[in-house]
Formats: sequence, C-alpha cells, structure tokens
Amino acid sequence: MGMIDIALIVGAFVLILVGAEVFTNGVEWLGLKLRISEGATGSILAALGTATPETLIPVVAILFTNTTDSDEIGVGAILGAPFMLGTLVLLLIGITAFVLRKKRKRDTLHVDAPHALRDLSFFLVLYAVALGLALLPPDLHFLKGYLGWIFIPAYVLYLFLVLRAPRRTAEDIEEEMEEREAFDQLTFMSLLGRIGITMRDATPPLWLVLTQTLVAFGAIVLGARFFADFVEDFSHAMHFNTLLVALILAPLATELPEAANSLIWTRDSKDVIALGNVTGAMVFQSTFPVTIGVLLTPWQLGQFGTVAAVFALLSGLLIYVQLRMRARENALPLSSLMVGGSLYVVFIGYVLWSVLA
Repeated sequence: MGMIDIALIVGAFVLILVGAEVFTNGVEWLGLKLRISEGATGSILAALGTATPETLIPVVAILFTNTTDSDEIGVGAILGAPFMLGTLVLLLIGITAFVLRKKRKRDTLHVDAPHALRDLSFFLVLYAVALGLALLPPDLHFLKGYLGWIFIPAYVLYLFLVLRAPRRTAEDIEEEMEEREAFDQLTFMSLLGRIGITMRDATPPLWLVLTQTLVAFGAIVLGARFFADFVEDFSHAMHFNTLLVALILAPLATELPEAANSLIWTRDSKDVIALGNVTGAMVFQSTFPVTIGVLLTPWQLGQFGTVAAVFALLSGLLIYVQLRMRARENALPLSSLMVGGSLYVVFIGYVLWSVLA
C-alpha cells in the first residue's frame, strides 16, 4: 500500500466523519423546520440522522461495488455498528459518568427506563432473528427471502409506539429539555457568518437546511465509496479477513460522531438523551441495514461476524436485565454499562489471538 492509498483512506474517513456530523445537524434542523422535532420524535430524528452514515457504507458496498468482497464489506459494516454501540459506546458512557461523578453530582446514570427497555426489546428480538437467519442450514436458506422482509415493518411499528406514547412522565419532560439544550446552530449558517454573510432571520431558511443535508449526504456517499475500495485493498495486502476489517474499521468511521455526542451529553448530565440516542440507533441498525444484508447478500457472518453478533446481543441483554432489576427510580448503576462494554475489549483480544495464532 502506497502513500496515495493512505491519503485516500484518511480522506474517506474525514469525509464520512465530517459528513456524518454535518448531516446529523442538518436532519435535526429539518425536523425543527417541519415541526416534527418535539419530544420523542427528536430522539427518532437524532437516531436516524446518526444512523444514516453507517447504513450508507453497506448500501454502497453491496449495491455499487461490484467485487467478490463487496458482500463481506457490507455484512461487516452492518454487524459492526450495533456491536460497537452496544459494547464500546456504552462502556465509554459508563467510564465518562464514573470519572465525572463528582461534577455530575451522581454516581448512577439517570435513564428513562421504560423507553430504554422498549428500544432494547426491539433490538434483542430483531437482531436475534437476523443472527438466526445467518445460522440456518443450507436447505432452509429459502426462508431468508421471506423473513428478510419483517425488519422494516418492525421499525415502522417501533416508530408508531414511540410517537403514540403519551408524554407525561418527568423523564419525558427532561428528555425534551435535553434535546432542546443539545441543539446546535446550523453548521452552514455558522460558516456563512464566518465569511461575513449574515441572514436576515435568526433561524436558517429551509433551503439552506436542505442544501446542508444534501451536501453532507453526498460527502458520506463519496466517503463510503472510497472506504469500501480501501477495505478490500487493505485486507488483500495484509492477508486479513475482509469481513473482519470492515467489522472493526467501518463503525470507527461512522460511530465517532454518535459516540462523541453521547459522551458530551453524559458530561453535561443529559443522561436520558445520551442513552436514548444509542438505544434508538441500535433499533434502526437491527432493521433497515439488516434487511439489505439478508435479502441482497448470502448473509454469511463467518467466525468473527458471528462472535460480534453474539456479543452485541449479550451486551444488550445485560443492559436490559439491569434496567429491569437494578434501575430503581430510573437510576442505572454504572457497573451495568461497564460489564456489557467490556465485551468489546474481549472481542479485540479474541481477534488478536486468532490472527496471531
């Protein structure tokens, strides 16, 4: 691999990273402009906005990269996102809350337990079905063509339940307050201000919001295209498993903005939205991207993919059980996040041991 290859992958990473950040900001403003960003819908928009970049990598790899490895890159990216969210990101939230416990004036994570339980229930059932479809014996593979269609209707049901839920509890009101406080100025509005162009209104016009959202979306697609090519070239050059490289690298590029947002919210004691953003994105990750994987690829997870999927389920199940048994008055002990999150460290150890062996 030459210097040009390294420059290309760094460029692709930056494109995806910056594109994801700017896209999420644009989607949130779009929700505000269309008057659908109140309360729980804010979490849906935030989760959809932050989940789009990691969804685009497998879509671009599977649909637009016509090589033998494109399916493996796609499957690795599909599996990697919920795995990293359910393990590493939750571990980092737990560590942040523990380190800053004096500043935060609490040694637990303040959560909306009913909402988090609903999110994790959807994730655990749908992701378990996805794993089950990958482990089907060859003579039952035809079932994928039928069961692969259940994930998107399941997400529509999830959206219906979130939007239908009456907003009465103190946690609902707190989440709404946190969402409003976490709202950033439109990125393009800030950029125009820096070069001396000021808008007449204090809030950005709809055309500028749409322009930002579309430009950022284009940047992510372009970055994803370069990224898919790089993963293939890199895995061949290093003689690594293509799915494994995509499994570890794809979420690093796409989940960083999401992880950064959740850590900033945890630091600022906005725990409800910090956890809600992660669990909401996990539901999305176990529906739309999985549909693409199951219906458009052989959906073979391989050794590392299967372990990652099992660990993601284990981590989600651990948090679910802790929320059921230990979240008194919506306070979740930080050890709950540490235990599930440590599975990421175990997985990296397992990968290193397998590769070196």
